[in-house]
Amino acid sequence: MPLRLHIDTDCGVDDALALALLARAPDAVDVVSVSAVFGNTYVDQAAANARGVLRLAGCAAEVYIGAGSGLAKRRVERMRPAHGVDGLNGAGFSQRWKLPELDHGHGASLLAYCARRKLTGLFLGPLTNLAQGLLEEPGAFRGWGPTVMAGAFAVEGKAAGGADFNSWSDADALARVLAAGVAPRLIPLDITSQVTLTLEAMAAGAASCGTPLSVRLNRALGPYAAFHHKAWGIDGCHPHDAVAAVSLIAPRLFGFEPARVRVITDGAGMGRLQRIEGEPNAEVCVAVEALAVERLLLERLFCQPVLSPA
Repeated sequence: MPLRLHIDTDCGVDDALALALLARAPDAVDVVSVSAVFGNTYVDQAAANARGVLRLAGCAAEVYIGAGSGLAKRRVERMRPAHGVDGLNGAGFSQRWKLPELDHGHGASLLAYCARRKLTGLFLGPLTNLAQGLLEEPGAFRGWGPTVMAGAFAVEGKAAGGADFNSWSDADALARVLAAGVAPRLIPLDITSQVTLTLEAMAAGAASCGTPLSVRLNRALGPYAAFHHKAWGIDGCHPHDAVAAVSLIAPRLFGFEPARVRVITDGAGMGRLQRIEGEPNAEVCVAVEALAVERLLLERLFCQPVLSPA
């Protein structure tokens, strides 16, 4: 039976890949609902991007507009070098659709409902929506175990101080989640940076698939890959959020271990995660079969023959 899934996203390029992948995997996941958060672009645009990607992929899940800034209300960056102003490097979606707001009528209750009903949670941006939900109904989330793309341990992230962008954007939210017994399953940059999609493979896939969504995603990937070449010297890109999405479709390709994790919430190291002694409060992904993940990504994104889900 497919996993029933709620996704929280700041829909930039790698988020869009993750959404397309999951929407095109109905045998493995059923995308029930989506909430948007600030991050790779401002929250209204992130919601529009998420809705657009899902609709082009044939998914009718409702998309809600969530938090527009972090718990500390720091200034939100309006232009990310890998994602552009609209989150998809000029290929972003129109905001002409009026989308519901997460804190009007649903609010924390939507995420709490997902947790109580044991929907699988996938968080691809800052954890502000989840942290705000914890304030109103903390008991609903205890032991939920959502999958979260966050963390940079041995590798250096590109946010200030070497943190990954998600953790740095709202370190207070991540700290609240780690302290509240949510037991997240963390997919850090140490894992996602082992997976690479080449522009050649993506262009070939888009050409063979030929859908409007594939063409749009390929447009967005050019500047995203250029940033990766400048930052990491690779020909292609690390599809960070899409790797986290694959962990739900094919968990056998990933290895997790329990750990106690804390996040630095101020100073030069803000957003950096550290493993410390004590009772585990998370599971951390420590191993990945990178080539198999790359192959599965291309197969699912472009509707080619697929690997059997674990």
